[in-house]
Amino acid sequence: MKVLRQVGNVQLNEGNLMAKGLFNLSKGSKVSLWFCSEDKDDFMDMNDYDFFAEASSIIECAENLV
Repeated sequence: MKVLRQVGNVQLNEGNLMAKGLFNLSKGSKVSLWFCSEDKDDFMDMNDYDFFAEASSIIECAENLV
């Protein structure tokens, strides 16, 4: 997996192999669900504060689904 952006301990990742063209967010050992390039572009355009807050929220929601 390739890290496209990192703010603190939150990363925006690009998948590879079967996940090529998909993206997710990670924070330590926690990860979000996969999402499309349009959502990735939104995360790339956010300032650091908004990126960290939004990504952390999405990761926590994904963790609560399990």
